[in-house]
Amino acid sequence: MKFELLMEGPYDLTRCAWAFCHFPQDGTDIWIPPRETLPAEYHRLHVVADEPILIMVQQEFGSKDDQARLIVRTHPARPRNPLLLKERVRWQFHVEASLEGFYQRARKNPFLRPLFKALYGVKPLRPSTVFEMAVIALSEQQISLNAAIKIRSRLVQSLGTKMKVEGREYRAFPTPRTLAGRTVQDLRKLSFSTRKAEYLIELARKVAMEGFDLEGLRNRSNEEVISTLTSLPGFGRWSAEYLLARGLGRTEVVAGGDLGIQNLVGKYLGPGRRVTEKELRKMMEEWGPDKRWVVFYLFCASRLGLIK
Repeated sequence: MKFELLMEGPYDLTRCAWAFCHFPQDGTDIWIPPRETLPAEYHRLHVVADEPILIMVQQEFGSKDDQARLIVRTHPARPRNPLLLKERVRWQFHVEASLEGFYQRARKNPFLRPLFKALYGVKPLRPSTVFEMAVIALSEQQISLNAAIKIRSRLVQSLGTKMKVEGREYRAFPTPRTLAGRTVQDLRKLSFSTRKAEYLIELARKVAMEGFDLEGLRNRSNEEVISTLTSLPGFGRWSAEYLLARGLGRTEVVAGGDLGIQNLVGKYLGPGRRVTEKELRKMMEEWGPDKRWVVFYLFCASRLGLIK
């Protein structure tokens, strides 16, 4: 199957591939930079209604309109649930989100101006499901990002559905049903703490066996999402706001309790030191609906060595 995604611009898949290849990955997102005459690509194995489907994405250039046009091909060529797959991919690429408003504001900021020029068209992917994002949020609590991603990569490698295409092996993120069938000891072997293992298994069982509609949070207000999530074992305010910002793409939200964000924003946009949660929230007010983009671009610039 082949279909198009029309992205609200600016969007540049080549720059995304360049940027994200420098990030630690858990093995689900495969970014392939351009090589010689071949364009940049993005690959990911999804599991849609129990069917593994590989997507391969390239960007089409030279279109007459201003929208970025992505071409998505699939393996198998005729998936059983094409509409569900299209919706999954549209969600993941956050096609309706525009960076233009953020760029207009960033042009007026002497520190951010060179960063958005260097990273023009770079936009983060959302995790393919809210469940995946919930697992990400739980796994990243109270440990370094690099350590969390290493542990999560073991989870993907151990429990993710696999597919081999043209000599490359792909792994999908584990489904709720797969994770629900594991024990705490199974996850302890992957380096999760006992408490996190308990939280992950309980969440997976709620979704897979009790019908808890985690995906339905996409259509709920910010406060409803926070209220729902913080009623679950293991979720606090930080996890809920992190899921809102990164997982649901609510660009007006910042995870105020995040020490890394407090450090980045304070160091580069504030007094030159890590700020408190209260100071951070106050500082971010001026960015209105673009708070997520500010944090993301500072994070990218830091990872890529564009800022020291």
